[in-house]
Amino acid sequence: MLQLAERLRAFDTEAEGTVPFPPPPGAQTARRTGGPSEPPGPPLPPLRFDGRQAAMIFGLRNVRALDAAPGDAGLVDGLGRASGEECLDAAFHLARGVFAQVLQGSDGQADERPVPPPFTDLEYYGAIARWLGCPLADSASVVTQLRKPHVSDVCLTEAGAVLQYHVEGVRHVVIAPAAEWLPGLGQALCRQPELGARIVIAPPDAIRIAAEVEGATVQLGRILPLHTVPDVEVADKVVSRWQTAMFGAFVGLASLALFAVPTTIFLALVVAVTGVLLAYSGSRAAALVLRRPPPPPRRPLRDEDLPVYTVLLPLYREDAGVADLVAALARIDYPADKLDIQFLIEVDDPITRKALVRETGQLRCRVCMLPEGKPRTKPRALNAGLRQARGTLLTIYDAEDRPDPGQLRLAAETFAAAPPEVAAYQARLCIDHVGDNWLTKMFAIEYACQFDRLLPMVAGRGGIVLLGGTSNHFRTEALLGVGGWDPFNVTEDADLAIRLRRRGFHLGVIESDTSEEAPLTVEAWIKQRSRWFKGYLQTWLVHHRQPVRLVREIGWRDAALINLYIVGAFTAAFAHNAFLFGMLLAALKVVPLFGGQSPWLVGALAGVAMLSYGVNFALGAICVKARGGGISPWAVVWFPLYWVLMGLAALLAVHDLVRHPHHWRKTTHGVAKRPAGAEAAAGGGA
Repeated sequence: MLQLAERLRAFDTEAEGTVPFPPPPGAQTARRTGGPSEPPGPPLPPLRFDGRQAAMIFGLRNVRALDAAPGDAGLVDGLGRASGEECLDAAFHLARGVFAQVLQGSDGQADERPVPPPFTDLEYYGAIARWLGCPLADSASVVTQLRKPHVSDVCLTEAGAVLQYHVEGVRHVVIAPAAEWLPGLGQALCRQPELGARIVIAPPDAIRIAAEVEGATVQLGRILPLHTVPDVEVADKVVSRWQTAMFGAFVGLASLALFAVPTTIFLALVVAVTGVLLAYSGSRAAALVLRRPPPPPRRPLRDEDLPVYTVLLPLYREDAGVADLVAALARIDYPADKLDIQFLIEVDDPITRKALVRETGQLRCRVCMLPEGKPRTKPRALNAGLRQARGTLLTIYDAEDRPDPGQLRLAAETFAAAPPEVAAYQARLCIDHVGDNWLTKMFAIEYACQFDRLLPMVAGRGGIVLLGGTSNHFRTEALLGVGGWDPFNVTEDADLAIRLRRRGFHLGVIESDTSEEAPLTVEAWIKQRSRWFKGYLQTWLVHHRQPVRLVREIGWRDAALINLYIVGAFTAAFAHNAFLFGMLLAALKVVPLFGGQSPWLVGALAGVAMLSYGVNFALGAICVKARGGGISPWAVVWFPLYWVLMGLAALLAVHDLVRHPHHWRKTTHGVAKRPAGAEAAAGGGA
């Protein structure tokens, strides 16, 4: 392969004497022609610039469409001393349009801290195009203009891409420049400004699609900026100062009250816990008795009318499951040219990368390698995929997922029939290896209750739905509008659902299954569930930094639902273990049940406990019977033991929130014996 400089020299030599090529349709031209040139004055000695100054002045000249001075030796030499990062920083400064600061920076007077890059790829390469004084084209424009028979040369690297093609004998070039290419490009354009009308800047995926590259292409991903979520809604800090002060005051007052009137405080705690448990059980009872709402309407679409769909697949050390994952993707019923499949992996994970290159075969996809950095979480990887997403719709699958082949088409047709304020749909999750042990059966029953009954009940009545971590389907524009995912939140799905709702969007569910792998051991289960619980605590704390504003934005009903989902789940987990521990102490005659309170209170509390257990048993049995899949409804008798694990996971979550708030306890996949092929695609019983 020729080096970039050799390509540009060859291009310039062959294009000499030809007319400049028209930019692809939709390209935004950054350079404008200047007015009549002034008579030349006496020659001046060339100015000397350092790299940063040269990058700023070169870009400012292009952005403000000033007449170029070909062969400006001082500027050319200065660009030769510039680094790629200095050129990018100049481009990002100029993209913000703060010309006074740029000029001050050129003289060394202004703040020289780097400017954060734009979030999306189109904005990122748009800033580079403006700095270079070249046209910018998005993916659709380049693909429309370029066709494989015209492509004469294409160079795809991990850092950038170059494509040359001919139309009616005229050579054109489209570049997705890497940072280290920018000083050389700037020098070439400074020497010959007319080249700016013959070079188009585009995202790298546009070049890959235009060249009709088969199989996987590997590229470096961008992680900065990590997100564009408002600071007040980011979980980088566990609690705010206001929350710390309130929590300290509450603990202090509660301690004094417990010392002064212990019986009263105990009764107040019992009443509060009982109220939460009644509300939590009431939601389960409602799922039993309320009529299940119909699925959302859909509008059938022909293949040519389907939108481009981005599929994000964050992976880390998942080489064992890559073959099955790729096979599941190959079964998806969606036009291949309208799929934007992105595997998001860490740069220090060569095993998964090799597996992807080996297994993807002819699957058109991107393998995006994320540079090292913190926090190392799934939402950080998802933001890297979001910034370069080509689709107007977007979904997420995990390494172990096997979605129904028609899920994307169903989601696209459901979005087509929905109003624009519907931003997301959640597909159903189920377990396809329920026969492994009692733990997988409990997990499957839990999923059946959640995705077959509870979420449809809430979504069908317009309530807020806390999304699951996979098989979420989004409008990409809505995702960008709320700033993407919070990379510091370890249940990014639940947090995102609340932020979407706070911006006025609605969320729903679709009746399509994605089969998943449940943890096989208690240790693996507790690691996964403690991460979920920790993330729910993070989400609750973040969105209650300004509780009045939260209620004002989403209303009392949805605010109550959020507390029911999170506070109710924690209360139920702790209360079950406390109840069993109390019964054990009473049986051993260490202390009387419920502290020896009056018989009517003991009876009332026992009644609430039995009611809660009964509702959950009934809901689990009905969901199992409706789902089928080889689980007996009597399997719900294991619920009390399963809930003991819930309490242990909740305790570990509190510990991790204090000691390791952003640590991601990763679940190991690929250890279960799962059905293969079409049987897996059908979605095993829950």
